[in-house]
Amino acid sequence: MPSGKGSKLLRYIEHRLRISLIDNRTIVGTFLAFDKHLNLVLVDAEEFRTLSKNRASILEERVEKRSLGLIILRGENVVSMAVEGPPPPSGGNKRGVGGG
Repeated sequence: MPSGKGSKLLRYIEHRLRISLIDNRTIVGTFLAFDKHLNLVLVDAEEFRTLSKNRASILEERVEKRSLGLIILRGENVVSMAVEGPPPPSGGNKRGVGGG
């Protein structure tokens, strides 16, 4: 088995990941694939941005959420990755059809 970043990332395929980007955005999605440049493919992705306003010495922060769906993230923009959740269970009928 090859060693390096690629082999370590393979174990997280289909996991739910939280990815921090260099522009302070956070993307949460299901990890599908990556390449040698560490570009990432995510499905069911959501973007979270923290917006701050400073009014009269009161710091006001709010988080904006946006649904993105299927995306490709350029590896150059990724700062960190964290596992949010495990992959879905692989056994049984996913659609609940049949079995009767």
